Amino acid sequence: MAFNLTPTETFKETVTVNVKQANGGWKQDSYIGEFKRASEEERKALAALSDVDLVRDRLVGWSMKDDNKNDVPFTPENLDALCSFTAAVRETAVTFWQANLGAKQKN
Repeated sequence: MAFNLTPTETFKETVTVNVKQANGGWKQDSYIGEFKRASEEERKALAALSDVDLVRDRLVGWSMKDDNKNDVPFTPENLDALCSFTAAVRETAVTFWQANLGAKQKN
């Protein structure tokens, strides 16, 4: 069994967000986020950040589609839009921590 001591600088992980709908129901949306890895020293500093600041610091790209199945480019404006959406920020931060700390969830 091999172990890589020099992982890539980034990793990709699916971020799933439950969105409350106007009719009272829920819709589950997702995108694939690309995150910068964090060293142990960086993790300590990152733990003190708000979720929004963590997302702005660690999210470096995504594969995202809009409701019409069009690509949503990773731009400063679209990142601002994501960061104004509380549930998306929370789930993006949780996904970063789970993936960066090596915590794999059971289905």
